Amino acid sequence: MTIWLPNIEGGSGPVYRQIAHAIRGAVNDGSLKPGDRLPTHRDLAYHLGVTVGTITRSYREAERLGLVAGEVGRGTYVLGNLQSELDMAVTVSAPGHFSNNIGKMARETANDDDEDIGPINFRMNCPLPPREDHIRNVLIDVAKCTPLDDMITYKSEYGMPGHRRALASMAGSLGLDDNPERVLPTAGVQHGMTVSLLATVRPGDLVLCEELTYPNLRSLANLLQFRLRGVAMDDEGIIPDVLEALCRTQNPRAIYLMPTLHNPLCCTMSQQRRMEIAEILRKYDLLLIEDGIYHFLNPDAPPPLSCFAPERSIYLDGVSKSIGGGLRVGYIHAPGEMIAKLASAIRSTCWMVSAINLELVSRLIEDGSLKRYEAWHREEAARRLSIILGTLKGYNVRFHPTNYHIWLDLPDHIDPGELVMNAANNGVLLTAAQQFSVGHPKRGLRLCFGAEKSTERLRHGVQIVERLLQTSEFGNTVVM
Repeated sequence: MTIWLPNIEGGSGPVYRQIAHAIRGAVNDGSLKPGDRLPTHRDLAYHLGVTVGTITRSYREAERLGLVAGEVGRGTYVLGNLQSELDMAVTVSAPGHFSNNIGKMARETANDDDEDIGPINFRMNCPLPPREDHIRNVLIDVAKCTPLDDMITYKSEYGMPGHRRALASMAGSLGLDDNPERVLPTAGVQHGMTVSLLATVRPGDLVLCEELTYPNLRSLANLLQFRLRGVAMDDEGIIPDVLEALCRTQNPRAIYLMPTLHNPLCCTMSQQRRMEIAEILRKYDLLLIEDGIYHFLNPDAPPPLSCFAPERSIYLDGVSKSIGGGLRVGYIHAPGEMIAKLASAIRSTCWMVSAINLELVSRLIEDGSLKRYEAWHREEAARRLSIILGTLKGYNVRFHPTNYHIWLDLPDHIDPGELVMNAANNGVLLTAAQQFSVGHPKRGLRLCFGAEKSTERLRHGVQIVERLLQTSEFGNTVVM
């Protein structure tokens, strides 16, 4: 079999994008067919004379476009041209669809000043920040009262003591140890994931996760060259017996979990289940990396799973969903003996977290604003959810009353990729299950409803989705 290789001679722009565009062109013209395996990162890097990191970035871009999927330990495979057509639908204007700005708008965040232009964004799980002047006023006070050297000079990767104390109090409010020596600031939870895996997992190690998981974990598996395997789930999360069987036979190094308001399935693990999982972690010396970014949206949830096995748990949290993703502030909570190695990984990846951002977030924690924002988000999510559920009656929807996304199980006659494509053709951006699947793809899609400023657009978007669900033959039907 001939191995496909891209031709990027004479191309312009970043090399990784040229490679991703070459993949898209090959998928569209049939040179690459569904199921074809792309060259390994190392082989393609050698052929093109670029770094392995460039190839990793290009494959990640192709995966973002829905062209390929990486399976750790097996390689990167072509999904087919369906997702490519979706991307083209939101990149190129067509009569009866959108304006020439559609491609640009599809890639911008929901915070664009013009609320009525571009597709309705149900793809990004990025709630709007609270609309008030307090954050602006705190920033002004930081500028007036904080010595300039404290804000703009290099600092330790461990962070400044006052900032660590504030983040430790945030962890303590969840039931974790509030000792600042167990906390490190990160540039968001995604950075915390990278740091945690970089510090604890070696190439070739097996890392477990839920069978549907945060897509960036798959990208990190490719980047850091560890193997990734999904654990079967029920309505609470991973199944203890399945986890134990994998621990007994596969010798995993770590497990990444989201026990509270799982993304994308919305489930929350009971305290009893958390205790069962904690015992398995101890029995098989398994490291837990727990993502708690949505914990604040479920105030009735049990304490973090990390509380039940604190000696082997790394807990990740941040303020991207409660204050604003642009701040890039989070924290790692870990056993004392892991802190130095994690701090070294922070230094290697970003040297330090912005002191200005940390100062702002610390003040918002200390003056009670963070808790107030969290309560506001729960109320706003509930209000928006009522619009979603009021339209999607009769469908199998998994949700939590104060969460910003739902999971929609699809009937057998509806193809998830085709639904996503046709929704895009009608001005709505969705995410299909394949983006979250580790192993066999599931049938369903995630619908996020925090990013849109206008609830009228929110209502219109879910009406479009409901009409498409009612139609068994989608074709190129336009319902807008």
